[in-house]
Order: sequence, then C-alpha cells, then structure tokens
Amino acid sequence: MIKKVLLYCLVYIACLFEGETALTTSAFAAHRGYLEIIAVMVIALAATQTWDWFWFTIGRRKGRVFLRKRPGLNDKAMKINNILGKYPVPLLLGYRFLFGFRTAVPLVIGMSSVSKQKFLTFSLINTILWDILFSSAGYFFGAFLEANWKRIEYYEFEIMGGIIIMGIIAGLFLRYKSLRGVAMQSEIISRNK
Repeated sequence: MIKKVLLYCLVYIACLFEGETALTTSAFAAHRGYLEIIAVMVIALAATQTWDWFWFTIGRRKGRVFLRKRPGLNDKAMKINNILGKYPVPLLLGYRFLFGFRTAVPLVIGMSSVSKQKFLTFSLINTILWDILFSSAGYFFGAFLEANWKRIEYYEFEIMGGIIIMGIIAGLFLRYKSLRGVAMQSEIISRNK
C-alpha cells in the first residue's frame, strides 16, 4: 500500500514538471498493472491544474515585475498576449498542447482581463483533453506492445526507463536552448545600454 502511495506521489511530481512523458509512462505502467489508470488520470489532472494555477496566480499578482526580470520570457509573453487578443478561445482551449509555452500562457492569461472563472473552465477542458490523449497513448502503447511482443514482459522496465530518459533528455535539451537564447538576449540588451 505504501509503495503504491509513493508511486502515485511520484506520478504527481513527474506530471507537474514533465507532463507528457510522465503521463504516458504512468499510463503504460497502469496497463502493466502497477498503477490504476483512473488514479493516474486524476493525479495528472491535479498536477497540471496546480501548475497552471500557480503561473496564473503569479501573473495576476506580480506578472509585470516577474517579466521585467526575465527578458526571454518577456518576448514570449508579448507574442502570447498578441495571440490572446486575436484568438482568445483557441489559445485558452489549446495552450496545454503548445510545448514551450505552457508556463508563459497561464502567466500571461493571469495578467490579462480573463476572469478566474473563465480560465478555470477553459483550463479544465484543456487539461481533460490533454489528459485523455496522453494517458490513452501510454495505455494503448502498452496494449500494442503486449499484443505484438509476448516477450515484452522481460523488458518492460527498460522500456519505461527508456521513455523517461528520452523525455528527460528532450526536456533538458529544450530548456538548454531556451536558457541559451535568454542569455544571448540579455547580452544583447546589456550591450545596447
């Protein structure tokens, strides 16, 4: 029992920081019988809502101050604000699927005139769709492997580990590129002063 509780806590933490990879891997583990798929989906929903509301609240309370200290994020925020002004509903419904913008979008929405109730409604719809898509992908990936390779049970931990490692490497690479771009922009700004 304690082992499963710890596993579910790990699912929450992983979904909070590395959503798709964590959810897909957790759903795969659910297919293999280590976790319950409904519990994984509910925990992923809670984690992503926590993340979204954290950034929405920062945007609402200290968004402008926060962005002034981060020129790279400020550029993203300006782009998102323009999109929010032109296409608010598509952005509110689809931001969870915009890799690289999932922190900035709730932050910008928090800084906008979008009400808490409207953000809650669209955020829940967005997250439920995201949750269903990626948990289904992981669960059916497990079913596909099981149906096609009977010996897969000997390699299931290696496959889950490989998926996690690939997700972490991709996430680190994208963060490195993002931080490198911010450093370059900061250098350009300091030269122009």
